[in-house]
Amino acid sequence: MPEYRLVDFTEVPDAMLQVAELSNSAFAEYEGAPTIDAAFAEWYLRRPGSTAELCVGALDGETLASMVLVALQPVQLGGRVLSCGIIDSVATRPEHRKQGLARRLMDMAHERMREAGADAGVLYTNPEDHPYQFYGRLGYQTRAMCMLMRGSRPLDRELPVREAEPAEHHGLASLINGFYDAHEGYAPLDEELWAWHKLRRPAGMEARVMVTEVEGVAAGTCTWSRIELLLGGETKPVAAMVDFACIGDVCPGPKALESLMASAPEKDIVVLVDAADPLADVYGSAGLERVVGEVSMVLPFSEAAHAAMASRSGPWYVMAESVIGV
Repeated sequence: MPEYRLVDFTEVPDAMLQVAELSNSAFAEYEGAPTIDAAFAEWYLRRPGSTAELCVGALDGETLASMVLVALQPVQLGGRVLSCGIIDSVATRPEHRKQGLARRLMDMAHERMREAGADAGVLYTNPEDHPYQFYGRLGYQTRAMCMLMRGSRPLDRELPVREAEPAEHHGLASLINGFYDAHEGYAPLDEELWAWHKLRRPAGMEARVMVTEVEGVAAGTCTWSRIELLLGGETKPVAAMVDFACIGDVCPGPKALESLMASAPEKDIVVLVDAADPLADVYGSAGLERVVGEVSMVLPFSEAAHAAMASRSGPWYVMAESVIGV
């Protein structure tokens, strides 16, 4: 049995390459999982709120056998904004499984998060896979039942759509923040988070912020990214839509959505949504269908987090970067 060293990422050699190799190995058969490379890992580890001290791993010699990636961000929960440790990529190489590494690393990550002032931990997982039960045993509570939906790019659009100009980004961030103001799980877009999400993407995964207009007014927006996902047992390129938002008084959601969907950079379109969110019905009306289930889970640490869990402010905003890496 190997003798593992539990370390933070200040001690992981060739971290970018090892994160990519471990992720691809661990999630090779997981429906909806992305295929990543070292450039993607470098971008992902620069996620606002993520530090080498918060991310932890188990080393077998110099090999990263298991990992837990963490980013600390302000997240809306129960009608308030709390500091949450967002846990991503709980992954173990197949040959190192059943050694208790995930449990030990999660305990380590929770300790680091608490020391950094986190009110709660947040993560996503497939409710039909073993990790769902594992997280429940750690104390995580299911907060929302979500899903990955898939559809096809429409041939026609009713409204004009164009790529947003840099000068419009601040206003679009305000539009998106307002649209998701009551959603739980949402991290409000500030300048740093916008830049990471939209501007500083790795080559081949550039984000395109789109705008649809009504009489010269930016009435709707979404962001497109290309990524390869495992869907139906086959890895294929898709256009992932995130941060759809619209001004309902100017342009109804279905009209804005279908016009924006026609601008997708790939024929296949995917989007993540809370199954209880009215947006799910809007997406369904546009031809998108559920393909994979996903749940959001929360582990409250502080009194404020426990109080927040007693009420709900609205549906859950699914962080696409935590589920499909965009």
